[in-house]
Amino acid sequence: MVRFLPFLISLVLSVYALFSCIQTPDEDVPHLPKLVWIVLIVFVPFVGPIVWLITYRMQLARRESVVRPPKPSARPVAPDDDPDFLASLDRYRDPRTTVKPPETPKPDPEPEPADESDGKPKAPDTDSETSSETDDGKA
Repeated sequence: MVRFLPFLISLVLSVYALFSCIQTPDEDVPHLPKLVWIVLIVFVPFVGPIVWLITYRMQLARRESVVRPPKPSARPVAPDDDPDFLASLDRYRDPRTTVKPPETPKPDPEPEPADESDGKPKAPDTDSETSSETDDGKA
């Protein structure tokens, strides 16, 4: 039983490497054409399958390290945090339905006092109509 073990290991290794080589796309086969690899795996019992598995794994590792995108340096800004994006939305808003915030009243500048000789404020005229009275049309 022990004397069949090397043959069994070589057979399993060759079958595994052969299927791996056949299933590999032509552009992913390393260094040699696919047909040459198949011939090496079948006719060189231990060395062919081992060399195929090593070179194919190294080719995959190299390709994966190149394909990985670089890590982004800065975190992307969410659209609701981006002032440029929010400003671009203003053109789509309907002015009839947009509620604008109330404007803050500007403080009135203090009126300058009129030049009076005695400095006392002038009494309001009582003869004229006051603005608080309403004109409801009934006399």
